[in-house]
Amino acid sequence: MDMTEVVLAKMIEAVNSHLPRRSRTLDEMLKEKYPTIVARDGNEYLIERRELEFIAKYLDEDEMKRFRIPIILEMCSVGNSYLIYVRDKLHAEFIKRAFGYDRFVEGNLVLHVHEMANIRRVLRTATQVAFR
Repeated sequence: MDMTEVVLAKMIEAVNSHLPRRSRTLDEMLKEKYPTIVARDGNEYLIERRELEFIAKYLDEDEMKRFRIPIILEMCSVGNSYLIYVRDKLHAEFIKRAFGYDRFVEGNLVLHVHEMANIRRVLRTATQVAFR
């Protein structure tokens, strides 16, 4: 790895410091009055209950026990534009059910930026954007 790659890797790490140290299950979070996620940078983020309840409407009981919060939307540069990848299979299936997006490439849900914006409007605290 040359110096440019090291610097770039450190910059991406800093930009992604808001991502969770560990994700938590939807089932676990629904039992809490004030569900939170602790980020890599040590900050604690409240996840809005109405968002958790919205997600739960689209899942069965078993899926709720396996569904991890937050939903990670991975923004990737492709040529002169950006695509968003949802790599978690359960997250991708939920987004397909709830929002109707059904564009899968190699098992990953692929979204355009305007589609991500629609999801973020509804799930502002339950989703996080990762940068690659």
